[in-house]
Amino acid sequence: MKILMCCPDWFPFSAGLAQSCYELCKQFEKQGHQVKILVAKDQGLEEKGLEVIALPYITRLLGRNPLFFHLYQKIKDYLSWADVVCVFSYMYLMNSSIVSLRKKGKYSKPLIHFYRGSLESTKQSHIGVLTHFAKKIYDHTFAKPLFQDVDAIISNAKPALKTIQEKYHTSPNKLFYVKNALTLKEYVVQKKKEKRVIFIGRLIKNKGVYFFPEIVKHIPSDWTFTIIDDGPLKNFVEALQKKYPNIELLGKVSHEKLLNILNHSSLLILPTYAEGSPRAVMEASACGVPSIAFSVGDVPHMIPQGTGYPIPPFDIDLFCKKIGYLVTHPKEREEMGKKARVFAEKNLDWNIVYPQIEKILQKTIKEYKP
Repeated sequence: MKILMCCPDWFPFSAGLAQSCYELCKQFEKQGHQVKILVAKDQGLEEKGLEVIALPYITRLLGRNPLFFHLYQKIKDYLSWADVVCVFSYMYLMNSSIVSLRKKGKYSKPLIHFYRGSLESTKQSHIGVLTHFAKKIYDHTFAKPLFQDVDAIISNAKPALKTIQEKYHTSPNKLFYVKNALTLKEYVVQKKKEKRVIFIGRLIKNKGVYFFPEIVKHIPSDWTFTIIDDGPLKNFVEALQKKYPNIELLGKVSHEKLLNILNHSSLLILPTYAEGSPRAVMEASACGVPSIAFSVGDVPHMIPQGTGYPIPPFDIDLFCKKIGYLVTHPKEREEMGKKARVFAEKNLDWNIVYPQIEKILQKTIKEYKP
């Protein structure tokens, strides 16, 4: 099968989204499919051993969304080549445009939307005024084709399916829930954990960075609070670091280094306002590390009982209370880590998850009527 994947953000511009798409495409190839990936042409682009087609763009709207002129002329040969067209994430004009091109009769191939993103209310306080305005317009205009004019939507967040139905009146027959996945054999659990609480995520308001001053109070001084990634609130964290020397700010690191640090950590925290299916929680579970996260997106399905604590949004007092409990109860923490690993082995391995995707892929192609 010839699969054309559209993923505007790629390495090194985007970490989590690109990593998820990359691993999915590697699975496609492992099953004998041919894959071509359309991405925005950024400096230092890393192909990662896949056939990546880099498309020149004009600019990135709001610093994120690549804007293309004459997109069809750039991709028509690839559309003609493909047996099926896949778009990865609802958040991009490029993906919306590719779906709209089919409606305009420019090509006739089955379309599958791998939903990634967050359709949460734009009224939440963590969303800035400009972002609120842009998101509201986008969700009611450009996003519509991605939910109304595709043949299947595969979401990695179960609660999103209800939101999609309510917001876009999408037929439930088109909606599928499939978890994110990892190659579990690549995650060897390090039994000796360090006194380390770890946060992995961009340093932005949406990721709960403004909760850090309260969180660090509940992390003992002989423990390290490791923060991985970068962002506009870096100065805020650096100022906090002067007051709490046990904060370790590492910025962006390679995926290999990230996993090594995570594997030696005792607890992952994720105080985010909005998530789809957070990769950090998934990788923590694979490393035998329990997680504490606000119960948004697919978090309730990723932290089942006994593997960590999904906290009601946005109860920071309870969040910190659970941190305080786990850092002082090593046996309970270790037991949660073991259960998290077992959950990952039974639910998050590609050997379990990929057959679900392949089944949807084959069904969509078989039932497609031009």
